[in-house]
Amino acid sequence: MIRSIVACRSEEKGKAAVEEIQLATGNDKIEFMKLDLLSLAAVKTFADEFKSKHNQLHILLNNAGVMGCPFGLSEDGIETNFATNYVAHYYLTMLLLPVLIESKPSRIVNVSAKLHKATSFKTMSLDKVNDEKAYSKIFHYAFSKACNILFTRELTKQLESKGINDIYVNSGHPGVVRTEMSRHLASPTSIVVRLFNALVTISPEDGALTQLYLATSPEVESKDVRGEYYVPYGVPGSVNEYSSSDKNAKELWEFTEKLLKEKAPDYQGFL
Repeated sequence: MIRSIVACRSEEKGKAAVEEIQLATGNDKIEFMKLDLLSLAAVKTFADEFKSKHNQLHILLNNAGVMGCPFGLSEDGIETNFATNYVAHYYLTMLLLPVLIESKPSRIVNVSAKLHKATSFKTMSLDKVNDEKAYSKIFHYAFSKACNILFTRELTKQLESKGINDIYVNSGHPGVVRTEMSRHLASPTSIVVRLFNALVTISPEDGALTQLYLATSPEVESKDVRGEYYVPYGVPGSVNEYSSSDKNAKELWEFTEKLLKEKAPDYQGFL
């Protein structure tokens, strides 16, 4: 049986998911661990607890996210979309990277979104990401998802520069999935949302397929798929100019490294 960790902010929902998986699969090696991505201290606590219990990690799936929420700041003073969808995942990845290296070949999957392409119409200055006056529910979300793609590409390059070629880092768009992600944009019970769900969205089960492909398919290693962006269902996708820019990826990397060293004093940086 494969051991899996369900990391979730809500203990109630996390444990319910664990029970559902155990009943469906018969796998009793499914474990809940609390993880709040709006707190860098909580991310550090999670990583420390994980490493105290486990010495191997073959797949890290950075899947959590928020969308369309009102303007707000994390515990560390970082805009909510940017903090949850990108910065906390970056920090978690860096904290767990030594375990992933020890466990290689291993994989990191960063969940992005097709809406990252909205950055083609409006870009955002990194030093203005916390500016409430410039806040946009759609564009801040889109920017955070573009950051996931840029992070994927730059982390791949940074690992290669260290001679580490058997950690496969990729990003993916799950599709327009029928979940509660859009609850801040419209009421789930509205006629418009119900019609949209019926005509456009896919089920959560189908929405998991692209991530599962990147996390588990033997083709990822046999085809040397690294630093790529995939779309439903497990096929290569295209990213916009902003998200394919080496310059943007490097600037974001340097900005995030500096930010984490300011906000998380114990952070030592990439490797």
